[in-house]
Amino acid sequence: MGIGRPVDALRRTTFPCPSGPFLLHFPFKRVQPCIMKTTGCPAFRPSGLIIALTALLPLAAHAGDAREFVTDKETGAVSMRLGGKPCWTYVPQGKEGKPYFHPLAIPGTGDVLTSFRPPDHAWHLGFWFSWKFINGCNFWEPEPNGGQTRVLAQTVTPSGDKTFLSEATLAYTANGKNLVREKRIVSVTTGPDGNYAIHWDSSFTAQDAEAVFSSTPPKKDKDGNWATGGYGGLVWRFADGPAFSYTFTNSAGKADARTCGEPGDRMEVFATAAASGAKAKITFRDHPGNPRHPTPWFVRHSATSHKGRGYYAVGPSMLFHEPLTLPPGSSVRFRYTVSVERL
Repeated sequence: MGIGRPVDALRRTTFPCPSGPFLLHFPFKRVQPCIMKTTGCPAFRPSGLIIALTALLPLAAHAGDAREFVTDKETGAVSMRLGGKPCWTYVPQGKEGKPYFHPLAIPGTGDVLTSFRPPDHAWHLGFWFSWKFINGCNFWEPEPNGGQTRVLAQTVTPSGDKTFLSEATLAYTANGKNLVREKRIVSVTTGPDGNYAIHWDSSFTAQDAEAVFSSTPPKKDKDGNWATGGYGGLVWRFADGPAFSYTFTNSAGKADARTCGEPGDRMEVFATAAASGAKAKITFRDHPGNPRHPTPWFVRHSATSHKGRGYYAVGPSMLFHEPLTLPPGSSVRFRYTVSVERL
């Protein structure tokens, strides 16, 4: 993905994807607020999709601040850079309808920690949220008759204090029926050294009928480790080896593949980039108010999978061992924090 010039330099342009207009507000005296026209794109089906991008980006908060927000003119993606190198990028909506983060990098290095559409799982989107099944309909892999995830409305706000906020309403539909609505708030804080934390807050409400969330039943391998199934929810697909090496540790002290399916209030990943030697600690935290806290974790840690490219993934999986049922009109809330620290 090409990253465009800083948002404060933009005047009037055209995004090629959304069906409704992006609303961009530039709070600078020299630039007037404007509505940006767009052309159609099947991925953005809701005619009411409006993404408000409030930009307060051009100047560092103080002398020597190397942090900078930039935007991609085509997708509306917002990135944080440190000294010209990417820390993180948020994409408001992909072709499947799901927002995602990619790349997520070791701060100040350009070493990218996420894998986007790898050949083994082309629907893996770096760091993203996706249910597996709702009422038996597949929302994880794209299928002709599967479930659809749609962004109905979204505001995206990068601020002058280098904080970022996205507020979105999403719909989960299948067979012409609206099954679930989601209210999602995602914020990112980035320190002067580039270390950042992603705060995820999602509330799901069943619509006119009961909603049953479930995953593919997990199975163990010959060594007794959970090896298939159990996924669904928030997931980070890590970059392949041998470019990186990883150590996973849960709050009970278990490591790597043995952490899969185990409950815990946090998961720590230590990553090392082979080429640069840069190291990072990525910490996933399950909020104590979440249902089924401490959550089971979906984990893949294999250096030999996929013809030696490896397979590394982590995510809290509240559905790992059993489905979750919401009666009509009832809601459930999940909150997580993921922090990335350069060591």
